[in-house]
Amino acid sequence: MTGPGPDAFAALLGIEVARRDAGHTVATLQTDERHANPHGTVHGAVFYAVCGAAVAAAANDETHSGIISSVLVEYLQPAAIGDELVAEVTREASTEREDIFTGTVRRRVDGDLLAWVRARGTRRTRDG
Repeated sequence: MTGPGPDAFAALLGIEVARRDAGHTVATLQTDERHANPHGTVHGAVFYAVCGAAVAAAANDETHSGIISSVLVEYLQPAAIGDELVAEVTREASTEREDIFTGTVRRRVDGDLLAWVRARGTRRTRDG
């Protein structure tokens, strides 16, 4: 079976995604002035993009193709321009057809908690 292809959109944004285990991924982005909102902090859409890349990678593997149906990012505090955003997502539960993911966004790997992430995806068997 063929696994998931590269995430061209994440790559365009400079997001790097690493798979830790099945259903467990980490996405990172080093922010700069291009990621600023009008308040001079990191734009919420940037948070969402980093979370989305982590969720998509966690939902897709050699066997399954996940179609993400929802991603909720609960912003707890802003990130400063220059911060490294680290989104870590884990598959917490599965039903017959769906996977539920939870995670966090931190400033650096061991830094301040910036956001909570919750997501849901429909699981399909990958065509071989």
